[in-house]
Amino acid sequence: MYALGMPGELRVMLAFAAVGLGLSTTKAWAADAPGNTPAESVVAPPPSNLSFIQYGVALAAEIVAFAGPACSDAANPCILGSGGGIVARAGWRSSEAWYVGGAYEMSKQEPHQLYRLALLQQVRAEVRRYFPTGRETSPFLLVGGGVVTYGNEWFPIDTWGPSATLGGGLEVELGGSVLSVSLAYRPIYLRAWEDSSLLSHEAGFAHFVGLEAAVEAQDTL
Repeated sequence: MYALGMPGELRVMLAFAAVGLGLSTTKAWAADAPGNTPAESVVAPPPSNLSFIQYGVALAAEIVAFAGPACSDAANPCILGSGGGIVARAGWRSSEAWYVGGAYEMSKQEPHQLYRLALLQQVRAEVRRYFPTGRETSPFLLVGGGVVTYGNEWFPIDTWGPSATLGGGLEVELGGSVLSVSLAYRPIYLRAWEDSSLLSHEAGFAHFVGLEAAVEAQDTL
């Protein structure tokens, strides 16, 4: 009843104050409501400067994309077919970004009955460049080079030559160990040789596609 006798200016000021109070209360309820909490900014953790010894094993497939001069004679079965095997690997992980190490791979290839047990053996030096994402997964690039031997069983070695590796993959942290998959192109130069069936094979490049699935442990230095 007193408000009816208030001056017009005072009534206007009280009205504005009531509206402002209502708006501020509404904002407070909205901020406290579930699901309306301001989103926290996701900040990637700083890169680790710790060094590791990283080592492990892998299952590998060595797929022949082009056998080259080793199978140039169409009248004879190809002595160098696709196969698979295992890899043992160890190296130095200087940081989250770089790995330098070596690998030994032994794979059984398909010789189309020209060998009893066709073994492709590789010794490689490898460098990986990782691209940390701040999460459990990190993609990487892979380069390498080494020496390859091929023959019936481990010895004697019928042919050998240099190899190169270029590829990439993805690594997943598992807590103290990592799981990685990779795909690589691998050109291999094989010297001319004569197999156990007395068939001659010319020197030249064979082209492989390598696929690996590896489990590796990490020990802090």
